[in-house]
Amino acid sequence: MVPDTLQQLEFDALLALLRGYAGSPLGQAKLLALSPSGDAEVMASRLQKAAEAKEYLRATVGAGAASSALLPVEFSGFTDPATVLAKLAIEGTTLEVREIVELLDMADRAVDVRRALLAARNRFPHLAREAERVGDFHSLLRELQGKILPSGELDDHASPELRRIRREIEKQRAVLLSSLREFQRNQSEESLSQDPIITIRSERFVVPVRAQKKGQVRGVVHGTSSSGQTVYVEPLEAIELNNELVRLREEEAQEIHRILREMTTRLRQRLPELAATAGAIGVLDLAFACGRYALDYNCVIPQFTRSEEARLALKDARHPLLEALCRKKGSTMVPLSLALQDQNRVLVISGPNTGGKTVALKTVGLLALMAKAGLPVPASEAEFPFLGRILADVGDYQSIQESLSTFSAHLVNIASMMESASPDSLILLDELGSATDPEEAGALGVAIVDRFRSSGAFTIASTHHLALKAYAMNTPGVLSANMGFDEQTLGPTYRLEIGWPGKSSGLAIAQRLGLPPDVLDRARQAMSVAHQEVEHFLSRLREEDEIATRLRAEAEEKRVALDQREKEWVDNAQRREAERAAEWERQLEALWRSLEERAEEKLREISTRAATRFRDPKKEAARVVSGIRQQAKEELRGTLVGHWTGATEPQPPGQAVVVKEAQVGDTVRLRSFGRQGVVRNKSENWLEVEIGNLRTKVPLNDVAEVVPPLEPGKAAPKSKVSVHIERVVEGSLSEINVIGERADEARRRVDKFLDNAFLAQMERVRVIHGSGKGILRQALAEMFAEHPHVEKFSPAPQEEGGAGATIVELKV
Repeated sequence: MVPDTLQQLEFDALLALLRGYAGSPLGQAKLLALSPSGDAEVMASRLQKAAEAKEYLRATVGAGAASSALLPVEFSGFTDPATVLAKLAIEGTTLEVREIVELLDMADRAVDVRRALLAARNRFPHLAREAERVGDFHSLLRELQGKILPSGELDDHASPELRRIRREIEKQRAVLLSSLREFQRNQSEESLSQDPIITIRSERFVVPVRAQKKGQVRGVVHGTSSSGQTVYVEPLEAIELNNELVRLREEEAQEIHRILREMTTRLRQRLPELAATAGAIGVLDLAFACGRYALDYNCVIPQFTRSEEARLALKDARHPLLEALCRKKGSTMVPLSLALQDQNRVLVISGPNTGGKTVALKTVGLLALMAKAGLPVPASEAEFPFLGRILADVGDYQSIQESLSTFSAHLVNIASMMESASPDSLILLDELGSATDPEEAGALGVAIVDRFRSSGAFTIASTHHLALKAYAMNTPGVLSANMGFDEQTLGPTYRLEIGWPGKSSGLAIAQRLGLPPDVLDRARQAMSVAHQEVEHFLSRLREEDEIATRLRAEAEEKRVALDQREKEWVDNAQRREAERAAEWERQLEALWRSLEERAEEKLREISTRAATRFRDPKKEAARVVSGIRQQAKEELRGTLVGHWTGATEPQPPGQAVVVKEAQVGDTVRLRSFGRQGVVRNKSENWLEVEIGNLRTKVPLNDVAEVVPPLEPGKAAPKSKVSVHIERVVEGSLSEINVIGERADEARRRVDKFLDNAFLAQMERVRVIHGSGKGILRQALAEMFAEHPHVEKFSPAPQEEGGAGATIVELKV
């Protein structure tokens, strides 16, 4: 990434903000060393760890901690062992006790982190994979940790020899002190010292003696007090005792050095693991710092799109440094949302001064840098292409760094950006065409933006020039946007509104900032008519858009209400249909029970009367079964039609007159069908009724009413329910083809075919079964012989299929 871009977009200031979320110097060092990466795997790895750390913290901090089985992870106790590790890498060096303690403390804390994250491996695999780099130092800690006291000194039990030496030192010290106290008691009568104390000078025990009395004491003088009134003398009888004590202390120091050298050797053997552990802890601390920042600032993990589907989209994005400043002041900031994709890769932002155009550019640029660095971004949604370069020309008084606002500096920087721009680049241009003649600046700005558009780069530019505003509105692939301005308060709203350009509102802002009215009046008089017309047009465009937005919102509310009403209607219809289906099922069940009862009754009657009355019981049974079957079909058909037409529902009162007997030609309403028909024939117990194109036989008691003819000139009343019965194609009732079918399936189809033909009053039908081995022909012949509708059957003539078909004549 270009260093100047990082500087202009204040990436270092962002890292300084994030540094406060790291728990240790290791994490802080990793964070400050971050830079945007061009490696997709590096970005993905950082973001995956940050996402898992965010969820881990969410589960272990605050309200989620009580119910979580996760162990808390803490990094605040770690120090940076880089200096100690560098010393340890030098062969022959010996670490001091505090340096050994620092490494052991890091190892001890790292083991806790490792244990916590490996226990949650299934839920947080990327954190666990990093934790695996932490060494297993349990054996090392058991061996070395108990040898050092909390005070930083070696414990007496660090070695048997050290314990022996220290015991000898204590004994020798006790003897020496006893000797010196005896000396002081013997000399007390002569007042040789002012205070009966024993002190140490030059690592030897001595007693204080008045300076004027020092000649009376045999011994070695080791120093004088600051006042010169006292000298410190080692009595002659204490010299050998002191010498022995010094010798023992030197022996102790040698043993301590030997132990430290031995501990250093053990640590040096684990140097690679210690170095890897320090690196892993730094990476994990960085990940958890990102997680804490993401929770604190409501950040999301950015998504990346492939080059063929490149898309830059932000929803509710906030500039992290500005948001931190707003938090300190107790104010809120206005987020921005935008989307650049497909062919629309250029966005031109216009609007008032101090309205937030530069902040919008910096927000997009800084969040893109954060995504490339593998950091969560403050937004509710964030999607970026894999950007190779982020190039910015952002230089104004809002920048923390030195401004590059001169015209020449801008052009030099833009020329360099043109050389580097490519389809995977993000170009940011602030106040394009400033610091020169407005007409030339507008033309130059159009040319610059169009050059970047031609390169395919994602480009965002801010401007005040009318030429650029018109270019954005009229050029395919270029979107126009404005930073909102409240005409009532004469102040910016800081809200990015995409779809139309914005007014600069310089005079309005000048009025709000307190410029004298006469100066403002003079400025308005100096404005050109064309400029004023453009400003009025933009105002009217904004008002119309606000009206359209309001109408869209109202339409959406109505659509939602209609969807709700439709859902309620569908629910009610389904409920009613379920109730009708249940009623239909109940009627069918009653019908079958009635059919079974009648069949059993008829069979019993046949059995009782067969011997005395019928010469051929088999034919009589077939006739009865045929009648029962025909009656069942009629009742089932009536039930079905009644169900689907609503005939089973209560009928409204009509004008028909009920009569006792129907005659040929009368219009009757049938109970079973729920429909009206015309009587075409009449027998003793049956009526042949024509319903549309269908003729059927019904018993006399199926007539619910006889409908009188309409009065002349009076239209028939409209029924609330209509049933349309399709005419069956005659060919489908005059013949059927069952070639290639199994016998059972063919019998079933032909049986249904004969029923339909019988109802349609067909006298003669043809059944095509093929020749073959004759199995199908034989099976059908057996069925024809017993079928109640069949009068007779015979092989078809040669011209109608010969042995491959059968002609069946029906009883009509």
